[in-house]
Amino acid sequence: MKAPYFREFATDSRPLLIAAVFAVDLAAWAAHYRNWLWLVVLAGLVFFYIIEYFIHRYILHGLMRKILPKAYEGHVHHHIAPTQMKYLLTPNVYNLPGYVAIWLATWAVTGRVVTTAAFVCGVCLAQLNYEWTHFVSHRPIVPRTAVGRWMKKFHLLHHYMNENYWFGVTHPAMDMLFHTAPDKHAVEHVAPPSEHLP
Repeated sequence: MKAPYFREFATDSRPLLIAAVFAVDLAAWAAHYRNWLWLVVLAGLVFFYIIEYFIHRYILHGLMRKILPKAYEGHVHHHIAPTQMKYLLTPNVYNLPGYVAIWLATWAVTGRVVTTAAFVCGVCLAQLNYEWTHFVSHRPIVPRTAVGRWMKKFHLLHHYMNENYWFGVTHPAMDMLFHTAPDKHAVEHVAPPSEHLP
């Protein structure tokens, strides 16, 4: 991998905010460490990997248009200019309130700061993986693993074949479950938004 791309990602304010949230919650978790909390971290990972699909499919490609039109517009711009860094990562205007909401909801359910911190650590790790995987998908970077190379192709089908399928960025499990990962030869090619511009 080329160092300038890693530097571009690692110095961006969006991954830096997620890393800062992770560091604060890791410190809170470490102060009252319990082995079983690794299961809570795993729950946070799974939670993010599930909502990744639903946010992309039902909010960024659907409901967001009415609920948060600016966010929907940002996602449309990402489809128009998929390599443009401005639209490539999740904006902090959504990251910060999202983490506050997740923290408060988890704390309301568990009633324990340490459990909440462990859960949020899992969410942060999953989102950092999501942001990096998405970044790599749209940069001239060849992933080192076969799975990484396959997921890059999977995500690019969503952009360049038909945006109504292949919503997963880090994994295909939810697409397989909800039948949105068809054989690419059985799907009609729909031009990306940029091809519809005058």
